[in-house]
Amino acid sequence: MSKLPSLLGRVLCWLGFHDFRVIGKTFDFGAGGGTEKVECRRCSILMTRQS
Repeated sequence: MSKLPSLLGRVLCWLGFHDFRVIGKTFDFGAGGGTEKVECRRCSILMTRQS
């Protein structure tokens, strides 16, 4: 029964609903505003997004 939450989390990641945490953040003055590097806590995928 303890595998059910991790299995459900993997299915959510597969559907595109990730549980992100911020790894790094850069600030930029101007129109962009900066970027942040995020990682999913469940599947460990790394992404970069503009903030």
